[in-house]
Amino acid sequence: MSNNQLLENVKILRKFLFRLLHKAKLTYLILIFVISLGISGWSIEESSALRIPIIGFHDIIDAQKTADLPPRRPAFENDYTKQDLSVFLEYLFQQNYWFLSSQDLYVYFLDKSQPIPEQHQGQKPIMITFDDGYKGVHTNALPLLKKLSLLYKENGKFVLFVNPHFLGIALGGKFLPHTTCNDLREGYQKGFYDIQSHGFTHKNLTELNGQDLELEISKSKLALRKCMGDLDKNKIIGAHIAYPYGASDSEVEKILPKYHLTGFLYNDRFLRIQRLRNNYRISRITTDRNTSPRDLIRVAQKASTFRQKNWF
Repeated sequence: MSNNQLLENVKILRKFLFRLLHKAKLTYLILIFVISLGISGWSIEESSALRIPIIGFHDIIDAQKTADLPPRRPAFENDYTKQDLSVFLEYLFQQNYWFLSSQDLYVYFLDKSQPIPEQHQGQKPIMITFDDGYKGVHTNALPLLKKLSLLYKENGKFVLFVNPHFLGIALGGKFLPHTTCNDLREGYQKGFYDIQSHGFTHKNLTELNGQDLELEISKSKLALRKCMGDLDKNKIIGAHIAYPYGASDSEVEKILPKYHLTGFLYNDRFLRIQRLRNNYRISRITTDRNTSPRDLIRVAQKASTFRQKNWF
């Protein structure tokens, strides 16, 4: 073999060894990455996008009750029927969803101050919210939750964002009846309600400033805690707020940390934990009378499943 051929063979061998080592290094790095995900408690799918649907309702009507239908009661775009809600809730119970409270969301997913309890392994988290504190939630939705909780031996949870100025008021006409303080206490004491703020009088917070803005926020929290009184031993009533009309801005969010831990919007998006940069801009998905139970089930199915002991 000539010297030139020998040199050429050496070059070919060098290239082969370099490529082999490069591939081995890449494989090794990928293996380390996958192992690290397993150790941290994540699956690859979960680490890329942890999705939590937070679904927002308003009043709940009984489609089989004349008192809940025109002309006895005006119809509103945001109304949802007890019958359709029943189908959706039963699906959530059958599939063993984790009904989050606002404090659950904060402690386990946002602040991460406590590990997620092992009992929630294999569950999909979801939050069911109701704005404005309408009486129909107490008379039509709560009995469904009680019945299903008893049937499946697992308590469901509703998050109620309430305007305390209107508690117990029923003026008739277009002004719908609101829950009373006793209604809230009953649902909370039995473990079905999580009571949070929606502003004192449902004013658009972005249209207020200075003292007016601070009073609208602070009076709501104070009134809710006064209503719940002895039941609120951990001081979590009114610790969170959903913005009236879904409206917030930098001025509103500058004041909120003094009174609330989180703030909830309406933007028809999933809450994606890894993408959240501001605890006062938590996404919620709106519903109205045209939203079918099938639509809601499809949304719920996209929630991430908790599979490991630690998510983070």
